[in-house]
Amino acid sequence: MYETKEVLSSSEVYADFDEDSIDNIFVFIINNSIPTLKAAYEDYKGITITGIDDFFSDRLATLPEKFLKDPLNFLKLTYSGFMDIDEKELAASDAMRKELPDIKSFSDVPEGEIYFSEEDEYTSEEMKGNNDSINNGNSNSTEEYDANIPSPDKVNLSKKDPQILIYHSHATESYMPNTASNYHTLTEKYNVVSVGSIMAKVLQDKYNYKVIHDKTYHDKDSYAYSYSNSLVTIKKQTSKYPSIKVILDIHRDAFTAKEESVRTAKKNDYTTTINGKKAAKIMLVIGKKNPNHGELEKFAAYIKKKMDKLYPGLYLRTDKPNTKYNQYFSNYSMLIEVGCMLNTIEEAQYSAELMGHVLGEVLKELQE
Repeated sequence: MYETKEVLSSSEVYADFDEDSIDNIFVFIINNSIPTLKAAYEDYKGITITGIDDFFSDRLATLPEKFLKDPLNFLKLTYSGFMDIDEKELAASDAMRKELPDIKSFSDVPEGEIYFSEEDEYTSEEMKGNNDSINNGNSNSTEEYDANIPSPDKVNLSKKDPQILIYHSHATESYMPNTASNYHTLTEKYNVVSVGSIMAKVLQDKYNYKVIHDKTYHDKDSYAYSYSNSLVTIKKQTSKYPSIKVILDIHRDAFTAKEESVRTAKKNDYTTTINGKKAAKIMLVIGKKNPNHGELEKFAAYIKKKMDKLYPGLYLRTDKPNTKYNQYFSNYSMLIEVGCMLNTIEEAQYSAELMGHVLGEVLKELQE
C-alpha cells in the first residue's frame, strides 16, 4: 500500500471558502487519486517510478484510455464512496455536499453494488460480451484457441528451490455461505486463500513441487490498490526465490444477480459434477496487454486441454481482457478464477484439488 500524505492544505489554498462546507473534499480526492494513478501507471507500464517528475510527463497520456476518458470512473476506482454518485444526475455542488461513506475495510461496506468484485474491472459492454459467452454450462462447445496453437516451451524447474508462487490479488473474495461485505471476508476458511492452500498442498504432496503460498490480503484496505499491492509481492518473492517460474493468482468470479431465477441459472453455469461430486468451474484469464501475451495463451491452451482430458466439464472459459494483471513476469503465469460467489466453499475447495492435479500434470509434461 502506498502511503498517502496531504499534498495541499485546504486552509491555505481555499482560504476564501467555508472549510466546513467543502469538508476537505479536494484534499481527500488529491490524497487518494495521485497515489492510485501512480500505481496504475506503474502496473500498466511494468515499471517503478522513483521521482514524481518522471511520472508527471507526457508519458501520462499512455495510460489506459478508460482512466483518462472518464474521470468519474477513475475516482470510483480510487474511492468506493463515489459509486453512490448518479452520473446522469451529477451536479458538482450537490455531490460535494453529500456525505461519503467512510469505508476502511470490507466490514464497512454498505448495501448495494460496490467496486469489490471482478466485474468492476471491465466496462459494461465488455461484461455483456463475457456474460453472453457463457453457454449454459456447455462452454466447451466453442473452441477458444487456434487448433494449431503450439505447446508452451519447456521450462527448467529447480530440483531443490521453490518453483511455484501462489498468491491472491483479491484474497478476501469469499464463497457461500459467507454473503457478508458483498461476498468478501478475512476469514480464511471461506475465502480464496483456503482454495490456494489446497492447490498448493496437491502440488507439494502429490507432485513434489516446492510452492510459496503468499497469503497477503492485497485488497484488504483498498480494492483500487489490489494489483499494485500484489505486484510488490511478486517482485519480493521472485527476488527472494529467483527459481520461481510458475506464478498463479487465484481468484473467484462475481457478477450482479439479484433475482433468484438469475442466481439459480448463474450458479448452474458455474457448477459441474466431477466423479459424482459438485465442483466449481474454472475460468482462466490472460491479460492481452502483456508483452508475453502469445506465450501466456499457449500456457492457457495447454492447461485447458489437460482439464478437458482429466476432468471434462471443469473448464468454463478463457477470458482475455485488455489489461495486464501482472502476468508479464513469467510465460507460465496464470490468473485462475475458481467458481463464483454463489458456489459453496466445499465446491471451490474440491475444484482446487482437481486443479492442483491438472497443473501438476501440465508442469510434469513441460518440465525440461
